[in-house]
Amino acid sequence: MAELVTIARPYAQAVFSLAKERGELGKWSAMLALIAGVFRDPQTQAVIGDPKTTNTDVEKLMLAVCGERIDGAARNLVQVLAQRGRLAVIAEISHLFEQFKAEDEGIVEAKISTAFPLESGQLDQLVALLSMHYQKKVSPTVAVDPQLIGGIKVQVGDKVWDASVRGRLQDMAAALMK
Repeated sequence: MAELVTIARPYAQAVFSLAKERGELGKWSAMLALIAGVFRDPQTQAVIGDPKTTNTDVEKLMLAVCGERIDGAARNLVQVLAQRGRLAVIAEISHLFEQFKAEDEGIVEAKISTAFPLESGQLDQLVALLSMHYQKKVSPTVAVDPQLIGGIKVQVGDKVWDASVRGRLQDMAAALMK
């Protein structure tokens, strides 16, 4: 996984710089999502998995399916990735691009897991607290995870706040093992 990120990061940074310079961040988000979706498609994967398929064949297939929905620069990206046998990193490029875009727009993503569904007011209050802490707009993704037993777990970037019953029980078990 780390290897994919290492390969994808320079491409994502280059694409982000180009998109920002041209004022086309939204357009590039859509194009990268399209390219990644076409690559993930089972029919595309079947063709790519055929040992007789060359990098040029993959390039032509990807460009034909994407058609006019991608511009010249995006077509160049597909060509470069296909010829270098690196189209498998397109989803990671798209993901990194979205991270760069969110950071540029002052948005931070928060993954919120709760044992039970949050009420609207609770979510708004939590998002407001996170926004104050990070001094950025927070884009929450909420998931219900009954395995937490109770409480909440919040992940923002590489920081995790675990105020769940399960997390507390794990902390207690670790303390008893010392």
